[in-house]
Amino acid sequence: MAKKKTTFVNPIEPLNRAVSRFHEQTLMQVHANLVTQTVFPTEVYPGYRVINEARRLQGSWYSTGEGARSFTGRVVRASEIGDVILEYQFNDYLRYAELGVGKDRPAESVDRTKKANYRRRYVSKWTPRAGKTHRPAIMMELRHLGTRLERYALDFYGYEAQFKIMDVFDGMQLDLSM
Repeated sequence: MAKKKTTFVNPIEPLNRAVSRFHEQTLMQVHANLVTQTVFPTEVYPGYRVINEARRLQGSWYSTGEGARSFTGRVVRASEIGDVILEYQFNDYLRYAELGVGKDRPAESVDRTKKANYRRRYVSKWTPRAGKTHRPAIMMELRHLGTRLERYALDFYGYEAQFKIMDVFDGMQLDLSM
């Protein structure tokens, strides 16, 4: 039997395609995290929807789910030579959910010294009674995205890359020239 000749094909995909794939995976993971961390419209606790609707009818505060729906992202620019700009938007008050603060739980009472680890699966729902920790839903994934992009550029292209997260308020312009 003749030995089959093996031809190797470069498995590296262009950086712009890797960026698009990483971006889509980040969006999916953030939405999964928002469900795991019980950010409304996920059922916060059994019967929450009924109580929330009663609050709305009484004219009291109530959850709209707009925060979780507000998380969006897009690839602004991704060239093959490493010029990459990704944009993620979400309502500002989601940062407080991310911190784990809310009614009867001020920011000072939250222990943020524990680092969220993207390698760990957060499968159990977050509950304030479980401790004083934060709820890693968004920033953990964005930091992970940055690490993935930096490692991909270094491992496959030999480029040393840097990923920056810039806060820009809605309506403000960001200088995209680099």
